[in-house]
Amino acid sequence: MKQLSLEIFAERLKKLREEHNLTTRALGEIIGTSNATISRYETGKRDPDLILVHNISQYFGVTIEYLCGEDIKPNEETLLMLYSKLSDDAKIDAIKYITYLSEKE
Repeated sequence: MKQLSLEIFAERLKKLREEHNLTTRALGEIIGTSNATISRYETGKRDPDLILVHNISQYFGVTIEYLCGEDIKPNEETLLMLYSKLSDDAKIDAIKYITYLSEKE
């Protein structure tokens, strides 16, 4: 079994938060914790709480395994969830890219 990487968790959490243009305070309010806790997670100064990790994964539409460093193959449900959160322009770009990848194979 692969060991949980808190460094990877910290990096991925910060990346997701920044990609969604959220402050630590805003993310904390969304998932039910303080901005200080989010900040400590992102700097690796605090181990993540399982319930909050679940809330983070649900909000961002990623798996807990992804947050913890596991690079698993995405399933259709995860892809649909991520796709549904995109803007209309981003959805068009995603379709173009997927078409490109499928034709490339």
